[in-house]
Formats: sequence, C-alpha cells, structure tokens
Amino acid sequence: MQTVRLIAMASAALILASCNRIGAVECNNAAGQAVISSLLSDQIIQATRDQLGIAINEPLTNEAKIKATVAQIKILIEDIRTTKKDEASSKRGCAATVKLVLPLNMIADAEKFHTNNQLQSISSLTDAVGLQRSADSYTHQLTYSVQPTDDKKKVYGEVEAFGPVANALGEIIAAHMVLPMVEANQQSEATAAAAQQALLDQQTQAQSQADLELATAENKLAIQAYAEVWKSLPDTVRAQNVEIQRAWAKKKTADCNIKAAETFTDPLIKEAARLRCETEQTQGRVEELKGLM
Repeated sequence: MQTVRLIAMASAALILASCNRIGAVECNNAAGQAVISSLLSDQIIQATRDQLGIAINEPLTNEAKIKATVAQIKILIEDIRTTKKDEASSKRGCAATVKLVLPLNMIADAEKFHTNNQLQSISSLTDAVGLQRSADSYTHQLTYSVQPTDDKKKVYGEVEAFGPVANALGEIIAAHMVLPMVEANQQSEATAAAAQQALLDQQTQAQSQADLELATAENKLAIQAYAEVWKSLPDTVRAQNVEIQRAWAKKKTADCNIKAAETFTDPLIKEAARLRCETEQTQGRVEELKGLM
C-alpha cells in the first residue's frame, strides 16, 4: 500500500492557543486537514510534472505554471471519520471523502485533447482509479493519519493509496495545459500551409496564363499558314473543296471543344488545350491542302 508523508507547520492560532505547542491532533483538526490537503496537492503537482516530462531542474516558469494550474483545483476534505484512536498514542487513523473541484474548462480541454489524440477517455481514466464525478467535481475515499511531532510544534500526516488518483488528475491537468499549445501550433501550421498554397495557386495561375498566351500565339500562326495555303490554291480547287472546308472547320471546333472539356476543368488550362487541339488539326489540314496544289 502506497503511503505518503508530509510535515507542515501548524497554524499560528493553534500555536498561540497552546503556548507554542500543539496538543492531540484529531482527524477533523484544521491543521491536520491543511497538512493532508497540501500533501494531496503536492502529489498532483508531481504527477502533472511527470506527465509533462518536466524535471525539478527545469525552468521555474514551467514549475510555476504547473503549481498555478493545480492551485485552481479546490481540495475539500469532507465526511471525516476517525478509524483508529489509541489513548496511548497521539496518532489518529482517519477516513474521509476528498472532493476535488476542477474548473469545467480544464475537464473540457482534457476531454478534447484525449479525443483528438485517440487517447483513453477522461471518464474511463477517472473511473479506473475510483473517482466519482458530479458536474465539476470528483470524489474519492481517502485514508490518512495525522499526529503532532514530538516537539508539538508541527503536524505530521500520512496519506495512503492516493498515487493512482494523483496520476489521473495529473493527466487531466497536463492535457489542459498542453491543448492550447497544440492548437496554437496547429493554427500556425494551417496558416503557413494556407500561405504556401496561396503562393502555389498564384504561381500556377501565372503559369497557366503564360501557357494560354503561348497556345494562342501558336494557334494564330497555324491559322495564318492555313489562310496563306488556301489562298494559294487554284480557284477551281477552292471551289471544289469549299464545302469540305466548312465541314472540316465545324468538326475541328466540335472535336476540340469535347477533348478540352473531357480532360481539364481549369478554364485557362482548358482553353489552352482547346487551342492546341485546333492548332494541331489546322496544321494537319494545311499539309492536306498543300497536296492539292
């Protein structure tokens, strides 16, 4: 069974009331409760530190953030019972319900982080260590002991089997602390990706525009070559082929429109493809007409 010990200074009021000496410390004694609460808080801090992978010698800012976040949790010791009392000893065995009140956003952040990363749900995590949830609080049955030190100036406390609970809470707190950083990184990456995509789109647009201009120029040259060859044909040959030329022109237009539509969706790329199709067919027709000369 895991047992954790803590010694803390008794309150000033108690010291004055007993002439700087503490008498018997009962389970419901305020100084004893303060010791136990402090001990639980320290265990949660350590569990959070472990979850975040932060050693004691890490920058104080990280340690301060952990302590400040854990301080947001209210630790209430309720329904206190004395389970062991020996008149020959100042030590008292105690049982109580510890109520841990967490900010709702802390729980929500932890749930979101676990869901996003396909981790164990928070309810499964807390159920596994015996934490009972009610709205923004969790309760757990606590076993502990308190007694004054021999010099009667301090209170000595021990808590049993709170480690798994502290670890679960540490995981919740760590997820709450990490989520904003993860989301900020994701947002930064998304912004960078969007900027990169915008630049790529701009470059692609410029490339497509340049390609269209080239296809237009090539088509213009092909049309000029076609017109020159057609004009150079004898009048009788032109007269014999005029209907064929009209039919060829209609088919060329229809074929190239279909080919471009089936292959591309971008307007610039589709138009360039259509022009190149017409250029190719026009060049082929020019060679056919040359054979009629």
